[in-house]
Amino acid sequence: MGKENIAPGFSFKKARIGTVEGGESGVLVWKWDQLVAVLTQIDEEAYSTKGKWFLETGFGLLSGQHKNFDTIEEAIRWVARHTFPDTADGSADSVAGS
Repeated sequence: MGKENIAPGFSFKKARIGTVEGGESGVLVWKWDQLVAVLTQIDEEAYSTKGKWFLETGFGLLSGQHKNFDTIEEAIRWVARHTFPDTADGSADSVAGS
């Protein structure tokens, strides 16, 4: 199953994230044309977290959130549930004035 099928309206770009020397494998998560999150794949043996995914940083409603996930699919589903809702044309609904 492709990541796009997990979260319609989202796109992804692999990237090296400069959190450690040499960087870590990561994914930039876009909702429509907006960067909403940066996920990194944990490359540490400590605490049995190697291979899991971490919300390195989030924007908007995800700002200040940090969370571990067992799989990239789980991470993407969580990000999709916690970002602004969609409208039919792909723009974010206004939450002000509601």
